Amino acid sequence: MPETNAIQINCPQCGNVYQAPVRTVIDVGQNPELRQAFLAGQLNLAVCPKCQTGLVIEVPLVYHDPAAEFLAIYFPQQLNIPEMERQKMIGEMTQALMRSLPAEQRKGYFLSPRQFLSRQALVDAVLGTMGISQEELDRQRRKMKLLDQLRVMADDPKGLEMMLKGQDAQIDGEFFALLSATLQSASMAGDERTVKQLQMLADRLKTMTTYGQRVAKQEAAIASLREIKTTDEFFDRVVRADLDEADAIAMVARPMLDYAFFERLTQRIEAATGEERERLTRLRSRLVKMTEQMDEAARASMQEATTLLQELLAAPEPRSAVREHADEIDDIFMAVLAANMQEAERRNARAALERMSVIYDEIMAMYEENLPPEMQLINDLLQTSYPEGTRRMLQERRQEITPDVLELMDELADNMAQRGTDEFAQTAKRLRDIKAQATLLV
Repeated sequence: MPETNAIQINCPQCGNVYQAPVRTVIDVGQNPELRQAFLAGQLNLAVCPKCQTGLVIEVPLVYHDPAAEFLAIYFPQQLNIPEMERQKMIGEMTQALMRSLPAEQRKGYFLSPRQFLSRQALVDAVLGTMGISQEELDRQRRKMKLLDQLRVMADDPKGLEMMLKGQDAQIDGEFFALLSATLQSASMAGDERTVKQLQMLADRLKTMTTYGQRVAKQEAAIASLREIKTTDEFFDRVVRADLDEADAIAMVARPMLDYAFFERLTQRIEAATGEERERLTRLRSRLVKMTEQMDEAARASMQEATTLLQELLAAPEPRSAVREHADEIDDIFMAVLAANMQEAERRNARAALERMSVIYDEIMAMYEENLPPEMQLINDLLQTSYPEGTRRMLQERRQEITPDVLELMDELADNMAQRGTDEFAQTAKRLRDIKAQATLLV
């Protein structure tokens, strides 16, 4: 049974006919990254290339998590598959999955796969295998339902205001995190219509709700730091901050909250009197608490990353181990890996460096597999010799060069140029050169 197939889609919005890939097997033992993609609604999501309308493609699929001994077959209820045919398909799909696995992985739970007729029920079951309680699921479901209701009212300020009455307490940090995750998912899927709705909703919530106003204030505090050029200016900005602003500033400017900063703040407190002294004392307490929490979290994350690296280095098959631990690989892990590779190179520990290079290459391969098509094209171009190799690739992939790709090249080049290092500056120049080549083909 193939894991992916291509089917023909007739766009319900504009009538455009196009091909879209669908996945029929989700084996998180083989591909751990598929679990998060499924939970985020990124699998089997087609986007019309003409009008950008997103459409969830409902097909029968197998979900397998060997670590949890969880095997599920999803039959979309709207397909109305007869019972006898469904049972036959269960047998065929289960047998096909078993044949694709080593004999030692074929266990008793394969004989009784769980059946689901709704995607949400399967999502809940998957979350259950991750230790998330039913109470948490119910709370998230209520917030997701509220998000869907508010999203359709995003372009109607008065209607949105009416709907928000009595809901202010529900628009909290968890809700904004859910909104952000849904926005990111829609963006990655290329669903521009949903992205526009969610962004408009987020902007309106920042003026219409208590928590949203707090978010807006914190964003403004962070934005104000971009104009700061000296430590004196930074100190003065922090001293003017309220407690909410202080939280946000601490999150993005932790290195500047050093011993000298707190010593200076203490001197300011000792020189102040009355309410100002009390305000500054509260501010110092909040900043101390925030920095301590952040430092403790950073130490814990570094230790976890170091332990994971040791586990990957000790694994018989490091490439497979990387994919099994894909959910745990983040920026902190990559920093730990880079530091250890530099140390191994300094000590001329060739065997260790070679094994860590295998891990790094596999992570990069996973990253490239999950890149949007536009980023894959740009990444391939940057890895190709310039100018002949890039000119040849641009000719071969001419149909992929769109105005959006050219715009993305400009954005990436600008971002790299602002990093301030020679390496990023050289990459930015090369990307602009490639963009100039590509422009001639559009």
